[in-house]
Amino acid sequence: MDAIAPTTALERSTALLEALCAISSPSGDATGLRRCAERLGRELEPFGFAFEIEDEATAAGEPQPLLVARRPTTGGGRLLAVGHLDTVLPAITPTRLGDRLHGTGALDMKGGFAALVGALQTLAERGADPPPDLVVLAVPDEEVGGPISEAAMRRFGDGARAVLVLEPGLPRGDGESLVVGRRGLSVWRLEARGRAAHSGLAFAEGRSALAAAAGWAAEVQGLSETGAGPIVNAGRIVGGDSEFVQDLGEEHRFVGTSQRLNVVADRCIVEGEARYLTLSDRDRVLDAMRDHVAAAAARWQVELHFEVVDEILPVPPSSAGAGLAATLVEAAAADGWTLELETDRGGVSFPNFLPDPSAVPVIDGLGPVGCGMHTRDEYVSLRSLERRIHLIAQALVMLA
Repeated sequence: MDAIAPTTALERSTALLEALCAISSPSGDATGLRRCAERLGRELEPFGFAFEIEDEATAAGEPQPLLVARRPTTGGGRLLAVGHLDTVLPAITPTRLGDRLHGTGALDMKGGFAALVGALQTLAERGADPPPDLVVLAVPDEEVGGPISEAAMRRFGDGARAVLVLEPGLPRGDGESLVVGRRGLSVWRLEARGRAAHSGLAFAEGRSALAAAAGWAAEVQGLSETGAGPIVNAGRIVGGDSEFVQDLGEEHRFVGTSQRLNVVADRCIVEGEARYLTLSDRDRVLDAMRDHVAAAAARWQVELHFEVVDEILPVPPSSAGAGLAATLVEAAAADGWTLELETDRGGVSFPNFLPDPSAVPVIDGLGPVGCGMHTRDEYVSLRSLERRIHLIAQALVMLA
């Protein structure tokens, strides 16, 4: 296949990616993250961006750098391009091996920022300007699910006319994927209270909270559906006598011993999550879980309390960005490669925190593909980087 992005743009992107990967920026490393943010900000300046690095506090009150780079806005909403600078591992020296650039965070997700800069260079070489309301947002704590990422997305996503997410796509045979649907999730908690009794002398007088909660957990996990249906995962269960559950930090010393196993467990807590693509699926699966609560309470004669403690909205594949995604699929085909729409990405990402993810055009997974994220074998395909440069340039033209 002939080159589909100007060589100068690809070279610029590759050099930038290598430079970003050489900067160690694991989550929590404010110094490294700031260096990375400054390097990216300086790279955006020649394309008409003014950038600032804001100090935002973590949950522990520690300052972390948030990069905000803006083009001159002409009014209306904003076009938001978003990604994260933090990595799971500290950096090692990046290397190039054939088509691959190996480096910490090359795939997840410094490659997306490098592709964006290459797209801006491509437009400049064509004599075209990027959208005047384009805002680039680079957050410092996405890999640890930190509060800065969520708050920044809610803040800058409010009023956005479209959102471009620079997270990586996935390989699909000889082609690649573009994400148009992400699951939301509900974090839930079940608390069971029964009646303690000596298991040898008065077993029939006891009411096992652990048995009730464990049976309920198995039943609700069985509600999970294949394909695009909702899934339920019971992620953690703690049961035993009340003192054990209430003071697990101290009482865990009994685990692996025979002590206090002769007590019918009167307390149990189960925690987990449900994931779904649509709000109707959410309502359906949570209602079914509540039905199982009532049945288990009656069967085991225990008190059960079920609650949803946190919720993140889904990005449905039928959202406002579907038309734009279809146009990009056609553009990729015209350039000689296959772009497949990924309608069911299970992990939560930036667009899940929009006020209404279904109301805003979202193109996700715009970053280049590769393999090995979060490992020492992480790499980006330079062929994919070239493709993504052109794809993002196409998106910017359409959104101008």
